[in-house]
This record gives sequence, structure tokens and C-alpha cells, in this order.
Amino acid sequence: MSIYIHKIKHKLWESYIYNPPLNYSYFKFWAKSEHTFNKINENNKKKIIEFEQILLMTGDSFNYELMLSKKNNLIDRLTQEDIKYLIAPTNKSKIDALYYLKNNPIIEKKIRVVNPSINLMRFKNRLNKKNTIKEKLNLLFIGQRFYGKGGPICFEIANELNKRKINFKFKFVSRDVPDGYVIPENVEIINCKISEDEKYELYNWAHLFLFPVVQDSFGVYLECIETCTPIISTNIFDKSDIIIDNEMGRMIETPFQLYDYTKFGTRWKNWEEFNKCFIGEFNRGLFNDMIVNFIKAIEYYLTYPEIYEKVINNIERIAIEKFHPQKRNNTLLSIYKNL
Repeated sequence: MSIYIHKIKHKLWESYIYNPPLNYSYFKFWAKSEHTFNKINENNKKKIIEFEQILLMTGDSFNYELMLSKKNNLIDRLTQEDIKYLIAPTNKSKIDALYYLKNNPIIEKKIRVVNPSINLMRFKNRLNKKNTIKEKLNLLFIGQRFYGKGGPICFEIANELNKRKINFKFKFVSRDVPDGYVIPENVEIINCKISEDEKYELYNWAHLFLFPVVQDSFGVYLECIETCTPIISTNIFDKSDIIIDNEMGRMIETPFQLYDYTKFGTRWKNWEEFNKCFIGEFNRGLFNDMIVNFIKAIEYYLTYPEIYEKVINNIERIAIEKFHPQKRNNTLLSIYKNL
């Protein structure tokens, strides 16, 4: 098989570097087929295109109104013969794609769901087991785009934990905290770029990863699986297809998220408007109930350490059963052979 893969820096793409399903063609112009991510190249090659959110294939990522306006053109392009397969990372991302693409039957036949895979080397090299939660709880957050990733919500969670006299340390890794923002007690801001090794050391240190995100994100979920770190996250977009609620952590319902069918591209037409909407809703207390549910989930693991231990074991088991690179590679090879 002569297939060229376009390499990009993205967590979903990492497995193609560390555990490729085949030896890809070294030269792009010699290959008869190509595998890309969120991008449609204009050439005569057979195409496999992997995507997270289908509208990103329009070429825009922050102008949501423009993304919506281009969806009919995208439908026309994706039905063309040179595009052989579309790869979705989850069932929900496939459902979402078909919603925007008007359930086009030609496109539906091209979509294959291929679960992402973990970095097996990181998984094997992690610490043997998380430390049992005893005297102090270690919490972790990693993310840029302070508002979209739920930074203010994290700080309110920390404030409430302080009020309840819970002994914790919260390492908050972000270079995007606004100047002058009040940092709660027991929260350490790490506002510098960290290496991959330093990042995984933080995951291994943490008992829980807190992620009240309202935009989409993918990397931290796979990193939590690789390090067997239970995550408490908002149930955004397709992430309940990755993190099984109560088995691998907790998925908390959110009243506000970027890919809301009724508001995406209309109430917020671009990234700036989305941030303004978030700040307004946060100041009005929209997330108060959600913050309470995050606190309850944290206290649940503190109260029942045996449940916490079980969650760690569940993540380890599911990582092998569902996210092992060989499982992904077998599915990809069957797709490639059908080209």
C-alpha cells in the first residue's frame, strides 16, 4: 500500500508516530493515497480524512458563522469520488458530523469510527499506581485559553474546597491566566512551557485531573488514560465516548458549551463572542450548580478511597481493551486495504 500521511502536532496524531499501522510512503508525490487530518487537499489522490469536528474541514476554526455558511460547499466536496473515507474518533463525533451534513447518505457511508489510541510507551512507563488519597489531595489542570477551558470555574472549585477546609494542592498549568486575576489559596500557577516529561510527571503526581472545559479538547483525556489519572470533566461534545462516567472518572453536565447546536454560529459567531458569553454567564452564576457537582465528585473520592482505587484499575483495563494502538491499527489497515 502506497499511502502518505500528513504529520501534524496533535494528540490524536501521536499514535501514527509511535505506533504506525504500516510504513507510510516517504515521498508525497509518489503515493497514490493520502491520510490527512481536518484538511482536504486538492489533488488526484485517494483520500482518507480524519476529523474531530467536521466543520473544521471548512478551513476555519474561530469564525463559527463562516464555518456554518460553508457547510453546503463542504457537503458537495465530501461526496466527491476522491474522498474515500472519513475517520471519526467517536460515535458522537460521527452523529455530530451527520447533523451538520444533513445526514447525507453518500457521506454517511464513508464515515468510519476509529477509537484513538494511547501512547503505549507512556502507558507502560507510568508510575506503577497512583498514590492513595490520604492526608492531602493532589489536583491538576493543564490548558490554555483560560475561559474556554474553564479556568474561572476551577478557581471557584478551589475557593469552595478552601471553605470546606479540605487539605489539597492544585497545580494549574496555564500561560493564559489574565493579569490581576485573584488566585485562590492552595493553587499553584505554572505559567511556563513544560516539557513532555514534566507534563507526565505532573499527571503521575495528581490524584485527580479537574477539567470544567466548555470548548472542545482531546489531548488531556488520552493523557489521563495513559497515566491512569481519574478525571472530573464537563460532559462536552463527544467525551463521554472516551471517559466512561463512574468507571474512569466523572462526567458533569454543563449548561454551556461551544458546540451547542442552537447557539454555535448564531449566539456566538466567533471565538471572541463565545468568550464574552462565557464571562457573562459565569458572572450571572450559570455554573453554580455545576461547581457544586464538581465538589461532590471530589468529596466522593475522598470519602470512598476504595472507589478511587477501583477507578484507577478500571482505567488501566479499558486503556488496553479500547485504546491499545494495535486495536486502532487493525481497523486502519482494513480501511487502507479497501482503497
